[in-house]
Amino acid sequence: MKDKTLLITVFHSFISKNFLNTEAFSLLKSSPGLKIILMVPKNKESFFTEQYSGVNVVVAGFDFGSILSRKKVQILSALSHLLLDSHYLWYKKVERRDKSTHLLRSIKYYFELAFTYVFSGKKYAHSVLRFLFKKMLVVPEIEALFDRYVPDIVFSTDVFDEMDVLVNREARARSIRIIGMVRSWDNCYSKGVLRVIPDTLLVNNVEIKKEAISLHDVCEDQISIVGLPQYDQFVNGVRTERKDFFREIGADQNKKLILFSPAGSVLSDIDWQLCTILKRLVDTHKINEPVTFLIRNHPHHPADLSLFKSDSNFIIERPGTSFGLNGKEVELSRKDSQHLGDSLYYSDIVMYVATTLGNDSLLFDKPQIIINFDGWENKEYARSTKRYHNEDHMKKMIACGGVSVVTNEQELTIALNAYLKDPGYLKEGRLRTLAQQVCYTDGKSCERITRCLNEELKKV
Repeated sequence: MKDKTLLITVFHSFISKNFLNTEAFSLLKSSPGLKIILMVPKNKESFFTEQYSGVNVVVAGFDFGSILSRKKVQILSALSHLLLDSHYLWYKKVERRDKSTHLLRSIKYYFELAFTYVFSGKKYAHSVLRFLFKKMLVVPEIEALFDRYVPDIVFSTDVFDEMDVLVNREARARSIRIIGMVRSWDNCYSKGVLRVIPDTLLVNNVEIKKEAISLHDVCEDQISIVGLPQYDQFVNGVRTERKDFFREIGADQNKKLILFSPAGSVLSDIDWQLCTILKRLVDTHKINEPVTFLIRNHPHHPADLSLFKSDSNFIIERPGTSFGLNGKEVELSRKDSQHLGDSLYYSDIVMYVATTLGNDSLLFDKPQIIINFDGWENKEYARSTKRYHNEDHMKKMIACGGVSVVTNEQELTIALNAYLKDPGYLKEGRLRTLAQQVCYTDGKSCERITRCLNEELKKV
């Protein structure tokens, strides 16, 4: 019997962490009679070949830079974003307006606001968008790839990604079944209206299922809640020995460890001020116990800490393997995934600005602090980090009551000392957040994903 071919999209760099480094991919690789094609960025082909290729796994490098710069692609992408009304997409409009004082920029801003007000949430407008997308965006390069590998089924690991939607458009045109996955908790609110609805949509939790139905017209019976596969290793994995982990990062294991994820250079220019404030709290003995701060930068856009005068109490790291001339493209290996788990497990407090790190820490029941102020500056709201924590998905999480949101240095000091004294502070709220954001804590999300994929393969 002919082997079946599964095409898996791997365009966003977190797909390696979220899927390829998990048991789900290992289970697929061991499936008899299955050939897997990993569709990856061309400049990362050697990385994926080294990390993930196998007897039945082919890595197909694809140069998509010129495709995403094409006018039709950009116009329909912009239209999809205008058809969705969310806090994130509102302040992105404000950011575009403020890039210039030209009158036309302001006129465009108010046109965008009016367009979103009139057409967002209208199913007929979504249908028009999907019709235009299907008719106008035939991509010869993707056609050629489908002709070469002849996939029986497509697994779109990031259904909102700009390249994924083009791949899915081609699959739909050829009547190839599509299994899609929502990559991250903010995607339903931040990536525009879903342009290709997959045959089966895999989501992390009930909240994302509700969003897919209400915002993106996905039918309830097309959605399967599977949990987060990358969290299975938190439940089932073996942690590095404490002494070995602390030796690896260069920290004193007799001190409390506070994991801090700054916003990063794309989102903020005051991360160095926050680190300076933390250093001042240590130097003036306002933190009641000896601590080490592990500063975990965002892989894509690390914080600019050039003005921060660090010392031995601060360990600064940027995870992942960098690609390209500017090093902004990053991939996370299995070793990086292990290190993230260890960092969360051995931290006494997890602190962050606008990141998923808080959700990552939930399975370890770690106290959480959101820093909701701009160092010692008083920025207007549209330029403040405060706007990030008012995004729709963040508000849902914060409402569970499991995280301390601090708005100044004094509140930060109080929260740090409260958690160091009593790690159980706000535990009930963290349990509510765990139920909302993680949903499954049984360590079997990979099994559920693999089961869904195998069921779809049987239909071919």
